[in-house]
Amino acid sequence: MNQEHIIEIIQTAIEKMGFLEDLETIHAHQGTASRFEIRIRGDARMLIGEYGNNLAAIEHLIKRIVMKKYNEDVRFTLDINDYRMRRLEDLKQNVKSAAKDVRLYHKSVYLSPMSSFERRIVHLLLAEYPDITTESTGEGYERRVMIKPFP
Repeated sequence: MNQEHIIEIIQTAIEKMGFLEDLETIHAHQGTASRFEIRIRGDARMLIGEYGNNLAAIEHLIKRIVMKKYNEDVRFTLDINDYRMRRLEDLKQNVKSAAKDVRLYHKSVYLSPMSSFERRIVHLLLAEYPDITTESTGEGYERRVMIKPFP
């Protein structure tokens, strides 16, 4: 499955939603060896949605369409106006600040609820800290990461 086919599917889906005229560009960029990124630019706030929920849903639907149409699992990330990139940078800053508080006050800190992808990033970021540990708690949309001092 090449990137151009994925872009065509995304364009068709966005056109059917009535947002294609609001977009300026759709580009694919190679990420890691097995994953690529598709970046969309334009007036697309509705496509991002609150806390990126619409963006995640669109990405999920596109992956399902590709799987059904081509019977192939394609690894890509969809980003609109660098929303995910900015969100990831904010998350990293919040995690570093929370880890600093845990180390300083020796008390557990709960982060706000987040997606499984974001929780995984938190766990990976803090894995290098020998004096703290992380744990996911809660259910569904309320699932969050607790950062706590290592016993």
